[in-house]
Formats: sequence, C-alpha cells, structure tokens
Amino acid sequence: MSSSGDQREAGGDLDFPLEPGTPETSASAEVLILNPGGPGNPAIGETVLIELEDLLPDASGEVVLFAADDLPVNIVTDLPVTDAGIAETHVTAAGVDVTGLHFYSFESGLTVYSPTDVMIVADSGVS
Repeated sequence: MSSSGDQREAGGDLDFPLEPGTPETSASAEVLILNPGGPGNPAIGETVLIELEDLLPDASGEVVLFAADDLPVNIVTDLPVTDAGIAETHVTAAGVDVTGLHFYSFESGLTVYSPTDVMIVADSGVS
C-alpha cells in the first residue's frame, strides 16, 4: 500500500465525472466506466482515486468498475478488505457477468469488481 504522497507523485489525484452504465448501455448506476482522454476525464497514465463510500452498489452490494488497462484505479477507504481474488462464475444483480474479474470485498459488505487490478489505499485523508 502506498501513502497519499506516493499516489500524488505517481500520477496525481483527479476529479472527473464517472459515467454510470455497462459496457453495452448507460442504464445502471452500479457500473462505472472510466474513459481516459476525453474532456473532463483523466489522462492516460494518471491515477484515479475513488472514495469507497462514493460508490453506489446494486441490490446485492456490488459495484463493477471498467477502466482502461493504462488507467490505474485506487480505492480509498479505512475499511479492511475481507476477501479478494478472481471471481468465479457470477452475474451481479445489475446483470453484469463478472466471471474472471478481480474482486475486493470490504467489511461493510460492499464488493468491487474490476477487469484490472485495483490498489486499495487505507487512508481516508487522501482525496
């Protein structure tokens, strides 16, 4: 895990709009698509910091993050990770097949899925 100073030196923290939707549609708030390079979006190679409490889970307490491979995503929280790994066969309540994605379950019951590895930053002072 890195300190907040390391995160800012590695690429900076960013404020940008998150786009709700699945890769096919924009109908669900449980899926976030992070598109680098567009107006108001992060640049390729910059680090995205997301506060865990800002994520809106589906009815089963799950969120799916889609980001470009070269867009590092860090989740900021004081909550411990209770489980992590690669998801086996599973479809979220929002209808997203997360089979084979990275997952991180938190003490609050929230589980985050992502096609790329996500760094968990245990420092709520980072924003």
